[in-house]
Amino acid sequence: MFAVIEPTRTDLSKEISMKKEEMIELGMKYGLANKRTIECSQQLDDLLNEHFDLTRSYYTA
Repeated sequence: MFAVIEPTRTDLSKEISMKKEEMIELGMKYGLANKRTIECSQQLDDLLNEHFDLTRSYYTA
């Protein structure tokens, strides 16, 4: 019997959703070119890259 090993960071999807909402709010309030919005977007990119890395390693293992 094989054990199913799921990616770690089960809270990652929630973090991604929260960061998306934060970025949308910042974009609407300050504009898309504002430093705060861009920094939030970069943080979202980092979370999405982490998610991609976890799922890629999960499915290629």
